Amino acid sequence: MWDVIEHLTDPAAEIHHVHRVLKPGGVFAIHTIDIESTFARVMGARWPWLMEMHLYYFSPRTLSKMLAQNGFRLIRSSAQGRYLHLGYFVTRLEPYSKALYHALYAVVARFHLGSLALPVNFGDLFTLYARKM
Repeated sequence: MWDVIEHLTDPAAEIHHVHRVLKPGGVFAIHTIDIESTFARVMGARWPWLMEMHLYYFSPRTLSKMLAQNGFRLIRSSAQGRYLHLGYFVTRLEPYSKALYHALYAVVARFHLGSLALPVNFGDLFTLYARKM
């Protein structure tokens, strides 16, 4: 489940269903947003992942507990980064500082840097691996 569980109306039921169909010893991978991350706490109501389409929010702690309650054993959980194009990243700054956005946008446009891929890790995404017991 990559960027899925936060959209489900009944995440525990879906985890139970995965447990039912997965072979013994099979591995279940989940990638989602971390509501308890430092970035989420610092941003508060401005955290960009707070949106209507996200019905549930998890942390590695809460998701691990839900998995254990449904017959899984945690293998590993870690923060996950991503790559963003510089042009996209700059557009995401506009709601927080229009002046910074306009200055950076001008530089990025002038030097044609919009498609430059940047590694970004705010610590608010995580991937968890669990084994069916």
